[in-house]
Amino acid sequence: MLKSVIATLFLSTSLFSAPVIAQESAPATAEASAPVALTAEQVEAQNKAIADFTAAQQAQAAGNHAETIAKLEGALPTIREIVARDPSNIQNAGFLASALTIAANSYGAQGNIDAIVPLYTEAAPKWTQVFQADKANEGVRGTLVSILVNLGNFSLSKQDKATAQPHFEQALAITKEGRATDPANADLANAEFSSLIGLNQSTGEASYLEAAKPVGEELRDKGIVNAANKPAVDAILGAA
Repeated sequence: MLKSVIATLFLSTSLFSAPVIAQESAPATAEASAPVALTAEQVEAQNKAIADFTAAQQAQAAGNHAETIAKLEGALPTIREIVARDPSNIQNAGFLASALTIAANSYGAQGNIDAIVPLYTEAAPKWTQVFQADKANEGVRGTLVSILVNLGNFSLSKQDKATAQPHFEQALAITKEGRATDPANADLANAEFSSLIGLNQSTGEASYLEAAKPVGEELRDKGIVNAANKPAVDAILGAA
């Protein structure tokens, strides 16, 4: 009974909240890293994609989510092409990851949750690539963990526990690594709790729930429980 209560409360708050994105700057030009010379048409398309990306950022900041989505839907095919020319280019990977995440967050703001999942699914490995190249970037780390937890929660909402598990496992590994060097970080502490609860739900292993309890107590004692985690903390520890 307790387990089902946690799942319901946790999903109803965490899944529907879009993470705060670390805004990656679009590359000034991809020509420098392109393995082959670009045609005039490719350069024109690339410059337009960069302009549309910038406009989408501004539209989202102004709360115009329809305009954000429209700009990025036109830009994403070109951004994907830029990345495909040189998959190892970290800056371009961040460009695509940011574009996908901005679009997903605007869909979320419109209440279109189903549109978020494929965009987050495509963005996650790109954010992982960027994170592996710069683990000190807290914004990238936070965005990646938020995406992984949300993907895990969405899979749990569909009773797809096998798909949910690796998302939570990756999120937990990242948060534990981060907390080893920054134990006072409230975002990391909340992410660790979220990941442990998600793993308990996706695997049925009670050990994850037991591991979540002291983290929940830490969150409560320090007064740093975020809104997404509060119902689950109250469910496993009792209302404060």
